[in-house]
Amino acid sequence: MWRVPVLAKERNPFGADQAKPRRFQGLCRPLPTFYMSDYSVLGLLVDRPEEAVRVLGEHKYPLTENDCGAEVAINHPKRLQEIVRLLSTQGLGCEIADVVSEVYQG
Repeated sequence: MWRVPVLAKERNPFGADQAKPRRFQGLCRPLPTFYMSDYSVLGLLVDRPEEAVRVLGEHKYPLTENDCGAEVAINHPKRLQEIVRLLSTQGLGCEIADVVSEVYQG
């Protein structure tokens, strides 16, 4: 199973919603011991994360909540497309994106 973080979209300075990569500090998981400069974490960027988590829970998606937010467990990549469709039908903007930026291996 994969754990996919559910994070809020960031707003750009002009007020329009725009998905941007998130800094790794927003995720509650350690970095791997060795990784390349193109390290990434797949996540869901949503307009209203609390509402998205509620909808996912109501539809019996396995969720884990922690200090950093929520993660949904999926057992197949196709499930991500199902989640995006579900959230869209509920009026929640959602996109699949790399949610890591500015990670440096020193």
